[in-house]
Amino acid sequence: MVARGDAEVRLLQTCTVEVLSGSSVGKVVQVEKPLFSIGTHETNDLVLTDDAVSKHHVEVHVVPDGYRIVDLSSSNGTHMGAVKITDITILEPVTLQLGTTTVRITPAMGEKEVPASALVKFGSVLGRSVAMRELFEQLGAVAKSDCSVLIEGETGVGKEQVAESVHQESARKDAPFVVVDCGAIAGELLESELFGHSRGAFTGADADRKGLLQMADGGTVFLDEVGELPVSLQAKLLGVLERRKVTPIGSSTPRAIDVRVIAATNRNLAREVNEGRFRSDLFFRLAVVKLRVPPLRERLDDIPMLVEHFLDILKQREGAHIPSTLAPIELARLSAQPWVGNVRELRNAVERIALKIGGPAHNEETTGRAEPFMKARDRFVEEFEKRYLTDILERASMNVSEAARQAGVDRRNFQRLLRRHQISPRELKGR
Repeated sequence: MVARGDAEVRLLQTCTVEVLSGSSVGKVVQVEKPLFSIGTHETNDLVLTDDAVSKHHVEVHVVPDGYRIVDLSSSNGTHMGAVKITDITILEPVTLQLGTTTVRITPAMGEKEVPASALVKFGSVLGRSVAMRELFEQLGAVAKSDCSVLIEGETGVGKEQVAESVHQESARKDAPFVVVDCGAIAGELLESELFGHSRGAFTGADADRKGLLQMADGGTVFLDEVGELPVSLQAKLLGVLERRKVTPIGSSTPRAIDVRVIAATNRNLAREVNEGRFRSDLFFRLAVVKLRVPPLRERLDDIPMLVEHFLDILKQREGAHIPSTLAPIELARLSAQPWVGNVRELRNAVERIALKIGGPAHNEETTGRAEPFMKARDRFVEEFEKRYLTDILERASMNVSEAARQAGVDRRNFQRLLRRHQISPRELKGR
C-alpha cells in the first residue's frame, strides 16, 4: 500500500508470462492487473492457439503473498512438472504445462498502481477500504457505458446492491430496474416469467402477460445467480439478447425490447463453461465487463462504517432506543469473525446486538464495568483463533497439511493450535 492524498492505493507486483513451447511460442505478456487469464478464446489476456488448451484454461491472481494459479477445470489440466495442479500460490518463477504449450510465469521487479476512487460510497454501496475503492473506480466507468456486466462474488457480498447502484448512476436511472432471481424460480416457470405469455398458451394462462424482460424495457434487467439458469433456457435468452426481441410463449409476434443486462453469480462461470454447464456464447455475451465484489474478510476496515449504516437503518425502523454506534470492544469482536455470510451476515449480527436478542453479550452490559483490557484481548484472540482454524480447515476440506499451507503456518505449529483449541478435523467433517 502507498498513500495518495488522504487515502491509500495498492501497488501490484507485476510478472511476465512467456510461452516457451507450442504453437504460440515466443509470446510474452506483462501482467499488470490483479487477475490475468490464459486460454484459447479471444477474451483471454494471453490467447493461445493450442487445440489441447481450453477456452478458459487458467487464471493468475496477483495476491499479497505471491501469485495464485487456478485451473478452471480445463480439459487437459494444468501441470507443474509431474504434478497436476488445481489451485496453488507461488512466490518464485514457475513453469506450467497447458495442453502441448509450456508457459513460464516470472515475478518482475516493477510495481503497478491499481486505480482506486477517492469516494467511500457508490450509489448505496459503502466502503472506504482499498478493495472497495478499487471496485468504485470500475463501477464509475461501467455506469457511463451501456455494456453488459457480469458481477462475481460470494453469497451475501451485495451483488444486487452493486447492480442497482450501477443502474441508478447510469443514463437509464429513470427507467425500471427489474430483478430476475434465476435460482428461486422453477425452471418450467422461468421461461414464462422472463418472456411472458399469451392468453391460452398453457393451462391457467387466462390473459396476456408481459415477461420481466419487457417490464425492464428502457431500463436494466438484473439476472441474479445466472449460473442457475437451466441450459434449455440459456440458448433462448441468448437469442433474445442478440436480437433485442422477445416472443412471449404462445405468440408468434416478437416484441422489441431495449434493456441493459447486468448478471451476477457466486460461481466461476468460466469453469462452468469448461464443465459444460453454461453456454460459452451466453457467457461471452454477458461478461463484456467482469467485476468482482470482494468478500467481507478482504475489507475488514469497512466494518465500523457498515455497522453505523445498519444501526441507522435499524433506528429508523425500531425507534430512538437503537444506539448510533457500538462499543469499541464489540467492534473488535465483529472484526474477529470469519464472516462466511459476508455483509448480509454482518447486518444480521448488528441487528441481534442492537436489539439484544439472545440476552446480554458481555460484562459491561451486566455489571456496568468494562472488562479489563488484557482479559478482553486474550478472549478475543482465542475466539479469533478458533474461528480462523475452523474456517480454514473447512476451506481445505479438512486436509491439515493444505490448511497449514494456506495459513502460512508450519504443520507442527498448526497441529499444536488445533490441540490447544480442541479442534478435531474428523469431528468437523462429520458435522
